[in-house]
Amino acid sequence: MGYIKWQLKTDHNLKVLNIISKIKDKSKRNLLRGYVNKTNLNKFEILKIRKGNNLSDCMMIGAAMKGEDGLLKVSDKPTSSELYTMITPTPLSWREELSYLSGYINSFEEVSLTLLKVIKSLSCIEQLETETTLNLIMKYSEKYGASNFLSYKLAYVISSRELSSNEQKIVTQIEDEFGHREKPGFHFSALENLNSRISLFVVARRRVSALIGKVDGNIRKAISLNNFIPTPLSFEDLSEFFLRASESALIDAIYSLIIIFNLDNEFLKAKEELEKRLSPELINEIKGLISFTSSLDNDKIVTNYYRSLNEDGDFSLDLYRNSAAFLERKELAKYRNKIDKVVGARLLNEIEIKNCVITGDFNYEKSLLLANDGEDTQEQLNIKQDTFYRTFLFLKILRNRNNILSLTGDNIKFIFENTLRLDTLLTEDEMQTLFLTSPENNKSLVTVLTLALFRKKSVDPDIDFDFRIDFISYVKEKFDGSIVKFISDLLENSPSIASYIVVSLDEVTLEKMYGLVSNASEASSIRREILTSVGKKLNQIEYIIEAESINTREKVSKLQKYFDSSRIYVDSVSMKKWLDSNPTMSTEQYRSLFNRPEAIISKTHNEDGVESDILLIQLVNSGDYLISQIAKDAFEQFCLNNEFGIQSYLGRRIRHNTLDGVTTDTVDAILRKPEHRIVLANLQMQKTVESWLASYKAIVDKLRREYLQFRSSNSLFNAIIDTEDSATSENIRLLTNTLRSTGRSELLNELIIAFCWKQITPQLENAARFIRTTLLQQAKDSIDKHFTINHSSGESQIVTELHEAVNEVFIKVSDWFQVPDTGFISASIKDLCQIILIDLNRHNNVEFHGEAMENKYTGISVHRLYDCLAVLLQNANKHGEDNTIIHIDVTSTKLELESVLESVSVDITSKVSKQSFRESKARIEQAINAEEASTDMVTEGYSGIKKIKFITRANEGKQTMRFRSDDTSSQFTLGFSIHAEIATEENVIATGLVL
Repeated sequence: MGYIKWQLKTDHNLKVLNIISKIKDKSKRNLLRGYVNKTNLNKFEILKIRKGNNLSDCMMIGAAMKGEDGLLKVSDKPTSSELYTMITPTPLSWREELSYLSGYINSFEEVSLTLLKVIKSLSCIEQLETETTLNLIMKYSEKYGASNFLSYKLAYVISSRELSSNEQKIVTQIEDEFGHREKPGFHFSALENLNSRISLFVVARRRVSALIGKVDGNIRKAISLNNFIPTPLSFEDLSEFFLRASESALIDAIYSLIIIFNLDNEFLKAKEELEKRLSPELINEIKGLISFTSSLDNDKIVTNYYRSLNEDGDFSLDLYRNSAAFLERKELAKYRNKIDKVVGARLLNEIEIKNCVITGDFNYEKSLLLANDGEDTQEQLNIKQDTFYRTFLFLKILRNRNNILSLTGDNIKFIFENTLRLDTLLTEDEMQTLFLTSPENNKSLVTVLTLALFRKKSVDPDIDFDFRIDFISYVKEKFDGSIVKFISDLLENSPSIASYIVVSLDEVTLEKMYGLVSNASEASSIRREILTSVGKKLNQIEYIIEAESINTREKVSKLQKYFDSSRIYVDSVSMKKWLDSNPTMSTEQYRSLFNRPEAIISKTHNEDGVESDILLIQLVNSGDYLISQIAKDAFEQFCLNNEFGIQSYLGRRIRHNTLDGVTTDTVDAILRKPEHRIVLANLQMQKTVESWLASYKAIVDKLRREYLQFRSSNSLFNAIIDTEDSATSENIRLLTNTLRSTGRSELLNELIIAFCWKQITPQLENAARFIRTTLLQQAKDSIDKHFTINHSSGESQIVTELHEAVNEVFIKVSDWFQVPDTGFISASIKDLCQIILIDLNRHNNVEFHGEAMENKYTGISVHRLYDCLAVLLQNANKHGEDNTIIHIDVTSTKLELESVLESVSVDITSKVSKQSFRESKARIEQAINAEEASTDMVTEGYSGIKKIKFITRANEGKQTMRFRSDDTSSQFTLGFSIHAEIATEENVIATGLVL
């Protein structure tokens, strides 16, 4: 057996040496020969081999390094884990990278010809039956393993078809062949780019935030960024594009060449170079493939099912996203590349600004830009004008700033009302230019859009100061200082921009409208009026529910005895709203798999270890493996999100000089004391104090610049979860068990937020400990070092007081890093009812029943319970007969021993007059049995029962309102059931503020 291994190794070495012998540069030949027997090459050795070669040698080195018998030979059947890595080599010129890639592919000529046939067989999968397509992908994944190409084809099937349970099983088998569970991010990268339920713009922002510090300004370095722009943008980008291809699976490397052939109008020189470098057989096969795909009909790529998942979406955007799975088709590749140069490049320009050339007739494009939806775009594909295509045209025209001057006020208004995600796609400079050039009659619209842009784009929320000043001046001048009047006017004339209004004028922004808003209470009131106005104008109950939640928050806050605003803060309500609006691919996949359990069947063994005839069937949730990824994504937002994350809290502490004030004012107060003037008049003492202050401020400055910055190497905080950590694993296990016990996924985001607070608690404790021990000791040592032992009594007094001051300072700063003692507000059903009854001025004739009446609940569920109870008690008080008793009955069911949730059922019984009994009964039954959309709830009359149905459906997956009547006693019983988070000593302390 040893001889056979030795022989195989010898044959392998001979083949590599044969390739190396064809390299013309003698020094490079010798260098490579020296590496033949080396097991692993580091990045410096690889760079040494790759650089400084002519194009002919580049081809040979590509074969020697990456070829079938190469020094860096990759697996014949790679997994997601092998492919989901950062590329490490430094890109060279595009011609050199093309030559390396050609040599690599030529060395696999027979396999490459076969893979071209694989690509051809999957080039028209929209015409094939779903099961046929999946079986093909399954066959190829069994033989070739994971690849970006197969991942995109599978993602297309998942996104564009409604899969049966059997088809879903095949998908799971394919994912297992990929090794998907070990590295779900690889396949999710394709899925999130295609899935119409996931916002492409939100995903891009999330990926940029996570990877900006890791890719060294090269978007091709990470596959998840590369997939946003799967076509090269310029010759400058081509070298990185080819390097990414050569570091990928062989089929992906071949696919990159097909893309270049399809984009020959843009990259003619690259195509000609390939024709020189690739073998004639490969060239012929590629041209034959392109000829075949050119005959295919591209109109059926976007399926009806895909459109149904987002009926309000634009066809041009749907085609743009789906085209990434069909870049072997020339027209789709050209369309994708054209949009990539404008939209794709902007999505990632925070990491790398790609300079690319895109031409067009300005007058024609301006005419099309201002045309109504449905206008023919003159594209080779059958694309009519819509919002996304108009956005593309606007951004393209905007590349030349002078073009803005040719747009009238009405033009700008039309564009803003009929484009999308300008807040994401426009740069701050472009928005500034638009703002400055906008005519007076449209300045209100532009102001709101500008606010939205800066609120979303800027890391520092205060950067919008100049725009707030302009906004305040405009509202004062045109609308008597009333923001509500301004919004009403804007809604009347431009209702389609309501989403921008809701985003830009949140309570935080409103509070900073100094001169228009006097305090936080008024900001809440204005925000409530804005939401109500938008809800009524657009006929959407979601806005009205959110408006009323501001009232709910104020009412529930009466239960809170203590609020320490100095402690760490994450707005959990805002975070939940953000998670609901911006699901990750992991979240979507988890919810789709949640109710599809898998069974593990095994046999038991007796005491002697002999297998028995008893079968053990264990049901497992097939989506459980995704929870750790969901938790990782959410925790990153919990830490880094600009609107609600811990980083934004720390940023405010630093920006608003709270940190400087706490650390320096206390010390300065001592040095300014009148009784110390004589001592401090001494020049030597002044120099000592000055030197010590510099040392002390350096300690504080390091705290500000390093320890309190998430992305610093010395940071006290880490937004990245280590799933191997025992405490993290336990937190994820408890989260998984709780989700299983609920039997539904609607509570996922609330439970994730609770998980985040558990996860951050050790970091907060460590930060507090570090500040009050290590930093405090450094500050004390600094005092002792600068102030000598032999000093006067007056000097001794100053030193003593400085010691006391720095002790106070660092203990005070360390106190910031505690979760507030009250955390989420906890309350029982009885507590909540009593608040409501006080508002109703009802102090008697109420009886409480049930063993769960005093059970304490916490988290966002307290707000939901309050909303539902308020509706039922208000109705019972208003419509009930005078001087009769309202009965409140509360029961609960604990789901599992370890679960933090229980199912709460509340029934409220009241007596009504016999005269109104039948009419009231019919009205209630009609309201409960009616099926309505959110718009119907507004247009057909917004009632309390509809509100409870809306809340419980969102929380439970179905509405849980119930109704009983007793004709004899003229009594109605209305009730609901909802899952609520149980308040324990741990989660009251370790969850986080909701107010």
